[in-house]
Amino acid sequence: MHRNSQKRIYGEYIYFITCNVRGSYPFFINKILCDLWIEEIKLMKIKTNAQLFAFCLNYDHFHILIKPDNKIANYSKVMQFFKRHTSRNINVILGYNEYDLKKFTHEGTERILYPEGEIGQYRLRMHEFDEQVAGFRSDFVSKFGDNHDIPKFSWQKSFYDHIIRNKRDLDNHIKYTLYNYSKHNLPDDWKYTGLRYTEMLDEVEE
Repeated sequence: MHRNSQKRIYGEYIYFITCNVRGSYPFFINKILCDLWIEEIKLMKIKTNAQLFAFCLNYDHFHILIKPDNKIANYSKVMQFFKRHTSRNINVILGYNEYDLKKFTHEGTERILYPEGEIGQYRLRMHEFDEQVAGFRSDFVSKFGDNHDIPKFSWQKSFYDHIIRNKRDLDNHIKYTLYNYSKHNLPDDWKYTGLRYTEMLDEVEE
């Protein structure tokens, strides 16, 4: 269903993307990290203005279907932001990264995407996100303590991509993505798929 692109092709396309955890460690068997991943997807949409048509998080990888807003960030930049941001925050939760809300900063906070009067609203959202990360960290420590055996988190260096060619191709990849958890024998009620978060998904323009 996908390939490893050595040469990225940019344009007004919808992209099917797969990204794997380095070493295939099943980090996302942990509900707290899954919940963070969902919040990171929401933040990615706000940060980059990318449209999201489907997603599925599995224990050691994820699939998404996105259409980037190339005026703000092409899909390589979208993935760069998402991978860097999730890695940092997952390692905050696991206790590998030091965390200080007063010193925690985000790249490009005052985005061109937000008119002058809305910059404050964006800053408020980032503050709320930081509070969520702190909450996830607290929940993790309460459940597992600091003496756990979960390794430090990182994504594989690259990612797989496929440019959607036509409506049939799109329909096939949406179905493949949304139901991908069943292919990997995850629970039937697996929560971390676009099937359970339809409010996060954008409608495909005909």
